[in-house]
Amino acid sequence: MEAANFIGNEKIKIETKEIPTVKANEVLIKVGYCGLCGSDKRLFYNGANVVPGHEISGIISKVGGNIDNLSVGTHVMIYIPLYCGKCEECQSGNNNRCQSINGLVGWQVPGGYEEYLVVPAKNAIPIPDDIGLDEGVLLLDTIGTPAHGIRMCLKSIGLQKPQRAAVIGCGAIGMGSSLVLDSMGCKELFAFDIDESRLQLAESFGSNRIDPNEESLNSSFPIVIEATGSAGGRSLALDLVKAGGAVLILGESNNPWVITPTPKLRRKDCFYVRSFYFQLNEVQENIKILRTNRSKFKKLITKIGTLKDIENMHQEFCAGKTIKPLIKLYSE
Repeated sequence: MEAANFIGNEKIKIETKEIPTVKANEVLIKVGYCGLCGSDKRLFYNGANVVPGHEISGIISKVGGNIDNLSVGTHVMIYIPLYCGKCEECQSGNNNRCQSINGLVGWQVPGGYEEYLVVPAKNAIPIPDDIGLDEGVLLLDTIGTPAHGIRMCLKSIGLQKPQRAAVIGCGAIGMGSSLVLDSMGCKELFAFDIDESRLQLAESFGSNRIDPNEESLNSSFPIVIEATGSAGGRSLALDLVKAGGAVLILGESNNPWVITPTPKLRRKDCFYVRSFYFQLNEVQENIKILRTNRSKFKKLITKIGTLKDIENMHQEFCAGKTIKPLIKLYSE
């Protein structure tokens, strides 16, 4: 099979390797699509020890022993934390918080930028028949990650559903957040991005434009989602959140976040929420969210290419020219 080797310095080499062997309690996945993610950028720049790619959908090609709930031909999406299923967190349904996690698919074990992939059977989530493999990718980071974080925010501030929210950054995770909020019944949505085309897309989806110099918006949002990881975005989030509200920190960055404890900030008396991935018991609700805003979610898929296009597509993605590009490895 073919697989992508991230060498570093924005270089990716397509290599040939053996199709992996399936053991008991595992399934072999013929990868359908793998989505490019902002967290992959540092692997593109610095290189990776295993084949990356963690937003994966595909078709079960072979089933190992001891499995009776999955069969060959089933369309699945891949849950990336290799959770134990036995610890206190897993037993409570918090598989994303596993206390004995054995790595992440696409990070510590091979990911989806290869034609075949072996994962534990419990990490293969069946996709309903009416949802395509491309949409299955969206159910992971684009919908699942922000939906989980938004639920944490709502619980923190004691709301049943969002009423007014601001999203900083209109890439895949930011636009996914806006559409999740809309699907949850949020009546007032606001968005900010330094890229005019992305901001216009957010407006076309129903968001109001944020002027960062408009002080009347400060301290007015119960929920603010920071999806850039930039110092400016984080600072704006702290300005916009109201007292008693919540800032959801989704933006990836290797730079430290230094919060200066000013009187204004201390008096916000608010929550800073950093969430990680989603819980398996949220999957069905996430599927409902996709169906509610299906046509808009699909517009986030801005380009589809193959493995031979992967280096160029990462260059475009890192330059901000695409939102949620997909590498297509197989389709029926």
